Amino acid sequence: MARRAFAHLCLAVALGLLMVVAASRIEVAQQRPYDILYVPRPAALRLGSVGHPTLAANLWWLKAVQYMGEPRAAERGWDRLFPALDLITDLDPQHGYVYQVGGNVLASEGRVGESNALLEKGVRNVPDRYIIPFHRAVNAFLYEGDYAAAARWFEVASRRPNAPAHLAEYVSAMYVKGDAPEAAVRFLTHLYERAEDDESRKALRKQLDQAVLERDAALLEDAAHVFEGRHGFPPVALAQLEHDGLVTGIPPDPFGGSYFLDPDGRVRSSVSARRLAPPPTKDEQRALLRRQQLMIHSAEGSVR
Repeated sequence: MARRAFAHLCLAVALGLLMVVAASRIEVAQQRPYDILYVPRPAALRLGSVGHPTLAANLWWLKAVQYMGEPRAAERGWDRLFPALDLITDLDPQHGYVYQVGGNVLASEGRVGESNALLEKGVRNVPDRYIIPFHRAVNAFLYEGDYAAAARWFEVASRRPNAPAHLAEYVSAMYVKGDAPEAAVRFLTHLYERAEDDESRKALRKQLDQAVLERDAALLEDAAHVFEGRHGFPPVALAQLEHDGLVTGIPPDPFGGSYFLDPDGRVRSSVSARRLAPPPTKDEQRALLRRQQLMIHSAEGSVR
């Protein structure tokens, strides 16, 4: 009996210690946003998985989902998301959902280059998902202002199995550079309505709100140019555009604030200062190309 009582006492003490450790870990987790401290090399993890790389990929996907879903992600930053997703898709190249969700979240956080790299990897490795090249097309169109690239990626998406028939219309819209701001809203609405998880819906909602802002701002900025041509000076407030009959009303801010004109004539939200940079004009593209050529010639001269 004495031995049994002693054993029960030891077990109770051990459980108590475990509870203390668990409580301390919960407290630390509450103090600091969830993070991924280190992303191993694929070869090392593949070796360590002892013939089960897909299992390792799934475990890392769970870590990535926690990383994306962290409520304080903005405080923590997003530096390790792309390396983690790249690792997962090296271990399991057919994991189509990783490309789709990860590419979407990266783009929504302004990491468009990383999003493009992940999506293009997905286009190569998962040829039966039209939604991956579709996301890549939206990146080209919405963030880079590259209509030709967007058209090419929409064309790739339209040839994939189970692609909606209307994707062919998107190709035409890009080649003729149609109503760009409204098109962005349509594309992102298409993706938002088909989102299958909370991370995708959250990221797409953010991008869709930004696209609505860009659409509204383009309308209001065009009206402001007309106002300036009519009166010889720019408007001070957006209400002047409505008073002049140039717009039927000031649209609601999708971020919950209100629109206003800043000193450089751009329309902004009172609660979300972000605006996408307008695509470069042809003259700006030619000037950039000339600067690049001069830099190349200068580098070649220094080598000689």
